[in-house]
Amino acid sequence: MADPCTLHVVGDGPVAEALVALAAPLGWSVTTATDDPTVPGGVDALVVTSHHEGVDGPAIRAGLDAGTAYIGGMGSRRTQERRRSWLLGDGVTLEQLATVHAPIGLDIGANAPGEIAVAILAEVIATRAGRTDLGSVSDREGPIHPELAPGDAYCPGG
Repeated sequence: MADPCTLHVVGDGPVAEALVALAAPLGWSVTTATDDPTVPGGVDALVVTSHHEGVDGPAIRAGLDAGTAYIGGMGSRRTQERRRSWLLGDGVTLEQLATVHAPIGLDIGANAPGEIAVAILAEVIATRAGRTDLGSVSDREGPIHPELAPGDAYCPGG
């Protein structure tokens, strides 16, 4: 069994709330920040649910700078492209960017906030166990929610 994880969540909203609630039974230590992009020392996993320009990219960069083992960002493909542009423009290399899980979560068809949180936590667990063969949302081309018409998806992030 792996050591308990230290998780830092940047952002608010229903998915962030579900992450905090579901991490507790796993025995994980969780810290949160709504609009502070700094990453505390000793964090094993950083999950960014924020979609705010002054927060999400800087938080991901702070996680990369800190050497955080797992970094993931929630959001649409459009949000991911905005973050990618910001990160590349602010000194993040393509090699570093390739380590970020974005869009975040295992590809289990999650839609509701609790389901999305389960998919995210499962991806953190899988990554920590070295299981990179399980199918992440970031590995799939096309829409995150293919069953919905373009523009109909609701992102319950903060």
